[in-house]
Amino acid sequence: MAAPVAAIVLPVIIAYIVGYWAYGRKVIERKVVKADATRKTPAWTRYDGVDYVPANKWVLYGHHFASIAGAGPIVGPALASVYGWFAPLLWVIFGNLFIGAIHDYLALMASVRHGGISIMSVAESVMGKKAKYAFLVYVWGALLLVIAAFLSVAATIYSVISPNAATKAVVYMPIALLLGYLMYRAGLGITKSTIIAIVLAILGYVYSLYVPLYLSYNSWVYVLMLYSFIAAALPVWYLLQPRDYLNAYLLWAFVIASAFAALLILDVPLKQPAIITWVAPAAIIGAGGTPIANEPLAPFWPSIALVIACGALSGFHSVVASGTTSKQLASEMDALLIGYGGMLTEGAVSTLAVITPIAVAWDKVATLPKPLAKFTVGYGEMLGIALGRLGFDVAAAAFAAKVFAAIALTTFVLTTLDTANRLARFAWSEMFDFLAERNQSLYKLLTNRWVASAISIALGGLLAIQTVDGTPAWRVVWPAFAGTNQLLAALALMTSALWIYVVLRVRGWLALTVVAPAVFLWVTVTTALAMWLVLIVPHLKPIFQIGAGGVTAISFILDLYLFYAFAKQLLRAKKEEAIAKARTTTS
Repeated sequence: MAAPVAAIVLPVIIAYIVGYWAYGRKVIERKVVKADATRKTPAWTRYDGVDYVPANKWVLYGHHFASIAGAGPIVGPALASVYGWFAPLLWVIFGNLFIGAIHDYLALMASVRHGGISIMSVAESVMGKKAKYAFLVYVWGALLLVIAAFLSVAATIYSVISPNAATKAVVYMPIALLLGYLMYRAGLGITKSTIIAIVLAILGYVYSLYVPLYLSYNSWVYVLMLYSFIAAALPVWYLLQPRDYLNAYLLWAFVIASAFAALLILDVPLKQPAIITWVAPAAIIGAGGTPIANEPLAPFWPSIALVIACGALSGFHSVVASGTTSKQLASEMDALLIGYGGMLTEGAVSTLAVITPIAVAWDKVATLPKPLAKFTVGYGEMLGIALGRLGFDVAAAAFAAKVFAAIALTTFVLTTLDTANRLARFAWSEMFDFLAERNQSLYKLLTNRWVASAISIALGGLLAIQTVDGTPAWRVVWPAFAGTNQLLAALALMTSALWIYVVLRVRGWLALTVVAPAVFLWVTVTTALAMWLVLIVPHLKPIFQIGAGGVTAISFILDLYLFYAFAKQLLRAKKEEAIAKARTTTS
């Protein structure tokens, strides 16, 4: 007997609400980190008007939420639907509650307590200088894969799935610029500025329904590369912050519309089987277009770490939290909403906006070969059914909902794209900080924000422009991006674990709640990446073997070293503590 939609919607909502208040606020914020409203954040102590700028907590929540969401919580679960709806749902909920939200919040607070530096630089204080540079190289390589994957995802949607969404993207940018001007230069205030921007955004959406914008895949890659190059180097208040704040309203509308549709069709059963298979074809982990595409080489564990890149958990979030968000946090008390709450909301996107509609409309999407099409069509069908029950034309409602889904997805793809490029700029600059005293002119050249932005977007674009027998680049790059991203989460959690153990001196089961998930995740993703390098990479085109395969192989080596550094430092800290206790007892 098929399960009702309520089997997905209600337990997830309840779990997230309880998790936020009972675990996030009462345990992590108050007992582990001990957030303090009187302690000044780097946004105030290091204010520069470009990167260090204190923000209203709701504006920053919108910016952070949109930055971390991107395509990950949508594309990954859509790909994972090949396993059925039950197993991906468990991974999303488990990852959110026990890994993702803690990871994001601790990365944010560790950065804030260290002056707004990245989680990679925080690693230096707990694992040493070598660990810092290894971590920076790892993250920069991972961000190149993020850029490549999201350039390809956006270009695919605009050129193939929904040219109407491309129209909305073009209209959306001047609205975001206007919002920033009204809030920060015209002095209109947040409320009035927001209302004006939302009205214009709605009109832009209606306009896009009737006026599609057609460009080829390659053309969109080049256009998006130029956009990301410029956006990543501009001051945060100019475009990044107001656009992401406005994006949050779009994403909330997306989630609320999904919940609304689910509640209206609670009596509709989930048409997708709960479990389809535990071993998927190799195509799901990047072998599309190769001779082994249909071979059963992707068991749920550990392959799920190469499929659901975000939604459940994401190492990219730690780079966002410690790279841009920590520099804009006005108060430590805002961090729980932004860091912890942002991750839980992303999990709601994966569940309500992806897993639910695909499960409801499985009879319409099962034969669709492209996961992005499964998502947009499934979402359209679900919302179309709900609006049809209210008297609207079902076909027209389904089309409008499909376009809305594509707009929501690509809006956050663009957000993550230029945020990733900005973060790659930060990581690139930090990699060369040793030159600051040795060769000042070379240091200034390499770390110039325009130079650093151009290098990262050019290398990412080189991968995005490639295809494999018609398969877009993101289908090949995605497993590498997902794997390095999830492994980054494990490494960031290890850094946070050492931070709370060595610096905050947290002990007992509280320390274990960070260490245990980090080790579990490290074992899972390290196994998955080893499998991917051995089974999939040899069958890819040379450009992907060198690009995605090379970056992943280097990351794999750095990963082993960082795990060694983590284990060594943790054991040293415990040994020193034991010696100190013995001396105290003796005296």
